[in-house]
Amino acid sequence: METSKYRILYVCSMTAGLMLLLSGLALWIPRTTRSDTPDAYYIVWYCLKLLLPAAGLLLMVIGSFVYSAYKDLYREIRELKDQVRSLEKKVSS
Repeated sequence: METSKYRILYVCSMTAGLMLLLSGLALWIPRTTRSDTPDAYYIVWYCLKLLLPAAGLLLMVIGSFVYSAYKDLYREIRELKDQVRSLEKKVSS
């Protein structure tokens, strides 16, 4: 049950990261603008070209690290529970 919640969180973070990455890369497609376009528009456009792909990659990396850490901890807890059960069987015998 808990694993499916974290898997959904992982898939959502990967999907959101991929969408941010693709939308940031789509901004690199050349476009035509009018000559009276303010300079602030170009500054914001350039910042978005850099920040959206970086944020997407960061979200994907963090999501995969968190999910792999969760899987490792879950496996370790399961092994420890099995060891406790086997020790309890030895003590009760």
